[in-house]
Amino acid sequence: MQYSHESWLDFLARCDQAFRPFAPIDLPDFFKGRREDVELLRSELRTPGRQVAIFGERGVGKTSLALLAYFFAGFQDEATHLVRCQKDSTYDSIFGQLLVAAGEGFLPDVLERNSGREGALAVGPVSASAGKRMRSVQRAVPASGRIGPALLLRQFGQREGLLIIDEYDRIQDTTTHTRLAETLKHFSDDASKTKIIVCGVAETLTDLVGEHQSLTRSLAQIKLDRMKNEELDEIVSTGEHRASVTFQHTVRRKIIALSDGFPFYTHLLCKYSAEEAGKVLQTDPGAKVVVAEPEYDKALQRAIRIGEATLRDAYQGAVITVKRKTEMYKHVLWAVSYAQSQEVQVQEIAENVAMLTGTKPRIESLSSYLGRLVSPAKQGILVRVRQGYYRFANPLMRSYIRMILEQHNIELEGQLQFPWMRGID
Repeated sequence: MQYSHESWLDFLARCDQAFRPFAPIDLPDFFKGRREDVELLRSELRTPGRQVAIFGERGVGKTSLALLAYFFAGFQDEATHLVRCQKDSTYDSIFGQLLVAAGEGFLPDVLERNSGREGALAVGPVSASAGKRMRSVQRAVPASGRIGPALLLRQFGQREGLLIIDEYDRIQDTTTHTRLAETLKHFSDDASKTKIIVCGVAETLTDLVGEHQSLTRSLAQIKLDRMKNEELDEIVSTGEHRASVTFQHTVRRKIIALSDGFPFYTHLLCKYSAEEAGKVLQTDPGAKVVVAEPEYDKALQRAIRIGEATLRDAYQGAVITVKRKTEMYKHVLWAVSYAQSQEVQVQEIAENVAMLTGTKPRIESLSSYLGRLVSPAKQGILVRVRQGYYRFANPLMRSYIRMILEQHNIELEGQLQFPWMRGID
């Protein structure tokens, strides 16, 4: 029994490495697809005077690409430093943390160094814990009380490395946007050997960093679109090899179809279904681990219940009613997710509700429900794109609700036919 327990734990460890829905990919061997984006990133980082912005929808793998940029472009891992932005982050806090991460104790003249716990450095308003790249001894950076392009170039200009600013879309401070634009331009004009990568959720570069014409020449734009099905299939194949698990053909196709181009969902469903299938090792350490329909069904239930809290909470907040019980909010959201297009017209929503429930709502009544689903009272789960057209505020929501529909269809023993599942046998 001890041997069986060890085999089970070893399998779980391999699954955690192969399928990573909640953490970026940080090993090159597990980064699949994105060949054109990788080549563009490599080329731009190796071009003097170019910095890089990586943007796109949530869940498409922006951070993973940025974290492995050092490998793709031939930089040193030890010279790659990352900071994740918060809503209250400022220019000084962002670059203060990057200086600390690089082993530079930035100590403005007007501040005294505070003693902190072992492995931490207090930097004015910023306290950064020592990570794997921190040196044991920090040296003070000469400063006049303010971080700026000149100071940063003195520290990084002649070092070949990467500074990654992740989740920059959270920044709300306009002064930070302006000062970052100035810094990017200075790094480009001075042909700094250290390059800056800015990552965030955005549709355009302007959405991410603001409207700064000076960035057109210095900042390369890499917009990550959703992945192709064949790229998602590479993720499954790589995971199969690493974790020693086999996905039945039909299950594999269903997972890819439900992913809707987001690697997040491929990793999530593969992880949960593989862990379910791997339970056979608890009693038979030599058994072959195969993901079939039962394991896929249980993975769906788990993904819906605990997979992504923000999606679950937003969905529950939108469909639950208190004063007057109705399932119409749920059916409207199901109808929007059922559509092939991301932007769905009211008439199509009505037809989809009829197909799913057997009753077609009046357009006037449907418009009233849609109006509430756009409001904060219903989590703002939908966005009105233009007159008569709606889409999900969070692009990941469509796949989440499609998983709910898939689970509902399993309970109905396959009575419904979903367009995104066509051709799966």
